[in-house]
Amino acid sequence: MPFRALHVPGDPLIMPNPWDVGSAVLLQNMGAKALASTSAGAAFARGKPDGALSLDEMLGAATEIDAATRVPVSADLENGDADTPDGAAAAMCRAAEAGLAGASLEDLGKDGVTYPTALAIERVEAAVAATRDSRLVLTARSEGLLTGTLPRDAVCARISAFAKAGADVVFVPGLTSLEDVTAVVQAAGDTPVSVLIGARSPDLTIANLANAGVARVSVGSGMARAAYGAAMAMMRGVQATGQITYPDNTASFADIEALLK
Repeated sequence: MPFRALHVPGDPLIMPNPWDVGSAVLLQNMGAKALASTSAGAAFARGKPDGALSLDEMLGAATEIDAATRVPVSADLENGDADTPDGAAAAMCRAAEAGLAGASLEDLGKDGVTYPTALAIERVEAAVAATRDSRLVLTARSEGLLTGTLPRDAVCARISAFAKAGADVVFVPGLTSLEDVTAVVQAAGDTPVSVLIGARSPDLTIANLANAGVARVSVGSGMARAAYGAAMAMMRGVQATGQITYPDNTASFADIEALLK
């Protein structure tokens, strides 16, 4: 099924975020219908902090996953490593040319400053125009709630503008309440909405998000951070006690290898 068709409001696509090829194959073989790279997870896997990867490195991480799997793959390309509309469009074109099913574009510069509204909209418009004849599913992201730089009303106004500009999907990381989710879904109109479930959003169950009309759910860097957190806990434990303690959910060789065949 085409990637775009998997986005059904009220029946959200569960799209996990692998951080390398091994985790991608494992998640696919556990039943994921689509995958999304995570810029943070890809950076961690390369020994770098979030935001430190170049566009080439972000594309490389996503295309490695795409080459190793059979399901649609969407690339987290942050701001496209460019501030201008032409630069944003060029980044999305590169994702389309690489054969990726989707790519996301943020309204946040590498300096952590949210773009002015007019520029943010122009970037989405340029990306939409440049990829119109491709199969790329373009996700327009507003980072204002996640970074605390924009109030909800301003973020919703951007989401509405991104939808009108032709984005295939809109995405607001940092939503923590059903009230916020409902406001974004209403602002998006007929455009599918993607929601990231974070560790501190217990009300954002799949059932609640489906009832709110959400079309896609992801976890961003959550799986990568969980894996790294387990490794850190083991190292800290042996340093503190002299004993190595494995987490209760440590997978066996047999479990992992069965999913990698």
